[in-house]
Amino acid sequence: MRNLTKILLLNLCLLLALPLTATRHLPGSAFNPDLRDEQFYSLLNHAENPREVDIDIYGDGLYHPFASLPRFGDAFLDAFRMGKARHSLIGYQSPDSLLQAEFNILAGYEHGIGDGDWGFLYKGYRIKAAYGKRIEMNTHWWNAMFMGDKAEALQSELIDGYYKDSVDKIRVDNISADISYNAPGLSIGIGRGKFPIGNSISGSIILNNRVNDYPYLMAEGRWGDFSISMLHTSLKADSVYAYHSNSTVNAKNYPDKFLALHQLSYHAGDKLKLFIGETVVYGNRGIDLNYLLPNAFWRASEHNLWDRDNVLIFGGADYHVNSNLLLYAQAALDEFSYNKIFSNWWGNKYAIQSGLAYYLPWRFTESAKPRIGIELTAVRPYTYSHYMNHTMYSHDGNGLGYPKGSNLIDATCSISVACRNNLHWRSKLAYGKQGSKGNSWQENYNDVFAGVTQTATANWFEGVAQNYATIENVLIIDAFAHHRLLLGYSARHVDEWESKLYAGWQLVY
Repeated sequence: MRNLTKILLLNLCLLLALPLTATRHLPGSAFNPDLRDEQFYSLLNHAENPREVDIDIYGDGLYHPFASLPRFGDAFLDAFRMGKARHSLIGYQSPDSLLQAEFNILAGYEHGIGDGDWGFLYKGYRIKAAYGKRIEMNTHWWNAMFMGDKAEALQSELIDGYYKDSVDKIRVDNISADISYNAPGLSIGIGRGKFPIGNSISGSIILNNRVNDYPYLMAEGRWGDFSISMLHTSLKADSVYAYHSNSTVNAKNYPDKFLALHQLSYHAGDKLKLFIGETVVYGNRGIDLNYLLPNAFWRASEHNLWDRDNVLIFGGADYHVNSNLLLYAQAALDEFSYNKIFSNWWGNKYAIQSGLAYYLPWRFTESAKPRIGIELTAVRPYTYSHYMNHTMYSHDGNGLGYPKGSNLIDATCSISVACRNNLHWRSKLAYGKQGSKGNSWQENYNDVFAGVTQTATANWFEGVAQNYATIENVLIIDAFAHHRLLLGYSARHVDEWESKLYAGWQLVY
């Protein structure tokens, strides 16, 4: 009977954790870079404080704060305490300690002020579960409502996919989750989330994390000094194909769209990592087995499919000079021709990114070292453009490449300082120049270069060139057991300065 109860509870956890970004990764994983774009203005996009990530266990069996009046009283006071939480809403530990689970609710309110002001009210839940030392399950669901200036609200980082617009409100929800198996040298997972590829502070040029979550299958293995990483995702096409005479059917006729990624990495000791890989966006058909082979050259596979998909080749290096200094560089290459590689042919589509992160050799008690980052990025015009709906380098209306677009050169500096895990300040300054032509993944190059695709050229900053500067600041206050606060400020200058203020509160119990 005890085993039956354990199995039922495990199945319940699996059902609740249907396809979070808390997946455990191998050391040096392609899906867990040391640096990533973390300048977000919603607490929903900031991970829990590391001191709260581990599942808290309150003894064998089912735990809840309503078992006795003294426990309920202490749990009520816990909602107002500072420091580490002592209670969760529901916890469970099997007698053999193999199955551990925790369920928490969350709620919050956020406010922003720009040209107009808007409010954001949300609720949701989080589940963390583990079976033994190798199986983990996480779920994060929220449902929200924007109020106030809808034009400003639509620019929110949280509206990156589906939303429902009404007269005075915008409703949106999301779920991210994962189930993973982790063993020494092997990690396999299914989930709904997003992964940045390559170290970056301004946004990855290979695959960025400023898009809606997508369902994925992930596998990664390491043997000696080499590792292979695989990712296969289902994407949402950005528009429909109007094949039918019925407009209602056409409105839902989104073609199938997938992204596949594989990466081979060489780990030369603890300091140097070299990697090379490919991404392929394809669709309007089922899953293609060609893109499930980790040891194949997918560009050649795509040629043998009559060149109908969108392949991006990438590579890079990370070098830890010492415990305080990290150097990194990566490049992404789309279409090119050997006899035109040194010309201004528009098809020479590539992106280059390089930077460093310096960790100051001092820290506040129990805090991560303060970090300073400097990064340069250059992206050629039309680098992320394609010509078919189901092969665009995008997901649900947002580009998968460099989040600032293409036809640009960008310099970014970032500062990250934590104090006793209670305060975390992130600041980012950027300056760049961008041309108006070929700067978006949305441009169809068959339309732009109709009839001249083999001879047309594209110059850096082509079109109307603009200089821009941005300032971004986020302060997270995480001193309370169950509450978090956020304060933020951002400003952008093209012709004149435009600024926004942010404030947020979140309860997790």
